[in-house]
Amino acid sequence: MWNVPGGEGPSPAAPGAERGRQVASVLGFVLGDERGAEEFEGELARQVQDWNLLKGIGSQVVLRSLDRPGAYLHLAFWQSPEHLFGVVRSDAACARLDRFGKLAAVEPGQAVTVGLLGGGPALAGAAHALLVRVTPAGPAAAFEAQFGALAGPFLYDPGCGGCLLLRYTVEPRAYLGLIWWHGATAYDTATRGDRFLECERRLRHLASGLAFERVRTVGGRS
Repeated sequence: MWNVPGGEGPSPAAPGAERGRQVASVLGFVLGDERGAEEFEGELARQVQDWNLLKGIGSQVVLRSLDRPGAYLHLAFWQSPEHLFGVVRSDAACARLDRFGKLAAVEPGQAVTVGLLGGGPALAGAAHALLVRVTPAGPAAAFEAQFGALAGPFLYDPGCGGCLLLRYTVEPRAYLGLIWWHGATAYDTATRGDRFLECERRLRHLASGLAFERVRTVGGRS
């Protein structure tokens, strides 16, 4: 695990760090009809507001895909698995998922934080981000270290807020990476440059599956 503010590069995890990793709820949505986007985003905003009042909640972010019309992702970070499970198994959460299900296809998931560079998963103020979905071809530990080494240099660029790597708990070979910027110009400059092309090339060498998705923050709270 790496956790280095300021973009200095990854550092090894301390003994017992696995127990201290943040857990995240990962809710993916795809609208059946984009005309319902306003109602759907309102329901998501109410969930963010309600969860902000709960014990154990950290930051939250709602992302809207720029590559898949009608697709959204809600990430919420919790202090412990117990806090997360207590919420997602509640009657209120089940009722809200039923309401979401009338507007969109819902894909729930859970993950643990593998690595973090920059200011932390406080993404609500970030304007543009890049999702990276990866299935490594080789050892997980080697991939996790390489992802940090490849993503870390972006933090030296103006406007980059940080990068995060999550490992799914149900599918431990599946990862979700996120790199975010505080403006469209900074995002465009970074993702069109030679550094990004080299990062993509090396990630493809490490992965059996790799997909990039442009997203924009539309809600959340730091």
